[in-house]
Amino acid sequence: MKVLQIGILIALFVAELVPVAQAQPISVSDTEQVFQSALDAFESGDYSGAYVQFRDVYERERVQKKTTAAYLMAGKSLHRLGEYLRAIQLMDEFRDRYPNSRYFAEATRLIAVARRDIQYAQWNDNAIRLGLALPLSSGELAITRSIFSGVQLAVDAYNRRNEQKVKIIFRDTGNTSEGARFAASSLVEEGVSVIIGPLFSEQVHTAARVTEQNGTVLIAPLATDKTLTEGRRYVFQANATLSERGQAIARQAIEYLSLEAIGIVEEVGNDVSREMAQGFIEELAASGLTPNFTYKVGSSFDWSRLSQLIGRDSLSAAEGIFFSVYHDNQREASRLVQSGVSSIQSTGLTPYILGPSPWFSLNIDRLGTAMRVFYVGVDYQNTRMEARRFIRAYRQSHEGVEPDQLACIGYDITGLLLENLGRGGDLADHLLNAPPYEGVRMRIQFGEKRHNTALYLFEHTPIGPQLVH
Repeated sequence: MKVLQIGILIALFVAELVPVAQAQPISVSDTEQVFQSALDAFESGDYSGAYVQFRDVYERERVQKKTTAAYLMAGKSLHRLGEYLRAIQLMDEFRDRYPNSRYFAEATRLIAVARRDIQYAQWNDNAIRLGLALPLSSGELAITRSIFSGVQLAVDAYNRRNEQKVKIIFRDTGNTSEGARFAASSLVEEGVSVIIGPLFSEQVHTAARVTEQNGTVLIAPLATDKTLTEGRRYVFQANATLSERGQAIARQAIEYLSLEAIGIVEEVGNDVSREMAQGFIEELAASGLTPNFTYKVGSSFDWSRLSQLIGRDSLSAAEGIFFSVYHDNQREASRLVQSGVSSIQSTGLTPYILGPSPWFSLNIDRLGTAMRVFYVGVDYQNTRMEARRFIRAYRQSHEGVEPDQLACIGYDITGLLLENLGRGGDLADHLLNAPPYEGVRMRIQFGEKRHNTALYLFEHTPIGPQLVH
């Protein structure tokens, strides 16, 4: 019986390879010739002729070596002919039929480009569509209002300067993952060029599954989960991830402060502290360095005797110490750092103190001028003309109220997007390769992981934080 089953399987396999006797066989060489002829036509600019021949190849009954390549090239031919909608439909058909094809990603990109080209072709009659996926739930409404107001002012400024207008399309996420998915799907169907939002990491993950599949760029304004962009081409994070904060201060310490011997102080049982410390260590390793020491602080009492716990020999060998300390309550973070730094200062040693974020409640006067404290941050109130214009416009539209940080984030992200949307082509590529964007309150540059890597370096001083670099 087993021999019979094997014989049947072999017969079925051979039957698939042998053409039906009555049908005229199409040789592999004939298919290759038609494909090459189509390719020649495409390269010579005869896109109509190329499309007809590529279609001839992929519509052949048997799947050939060139079938999927012909499918893709037929879509490209339609795109070159300006048949954007037909190109999208053909590539959607291709992705459904060949989900495992090596050309799947390229077909997805072609769909995204064709969608954008439809928008560009309609610019004189229709606005560029900018999507917002933010919550209107009571707990987050204030955040949404601030971000929206910044986005609106950036769009207003752009529309005054350009004939091609921008229209904001808003969708409520309901502050849920399912709501975020629905909002993203709705905005994609509306043909938006880019989506700002959602706010929180879990919801960004859900929305990104929709936008990534459709080739729509999504910018997460606040989320810090470093895995959001992993394996994704169209997702970007404007806020620095926790790991990126550690990497950024390490980079500044090495390149700008010229430090090599650096120790690390980390909080026991604090995942945020651990992730920032790991980022710091990774950046040191990229420069061929390792930490002089890594000490994990336990109880609050340990901070006050930090110098004894680390040991004078280890401290004296360190040019700088990274305090991987961040709390939602920045007063608590400042208190712990103050206690630890004071303990080190009592030894007479004055290493540079490095932080992943500001400690605004730190009493610098008590530390004296010898003990210098640096940190990285995404927020800087610059005084350029653009910043002054934004503040003035915000006051006028908000009864004299000053813009908060979230409004500035909305304004700066939108400014970056509109600057790059105006260039046409692939927005994701433009964002990835763009130079640092100097906004009214934040600097944005996306590294290879699509995280914002352009943090400022500040020094805590008796007269307040001072921008260093």
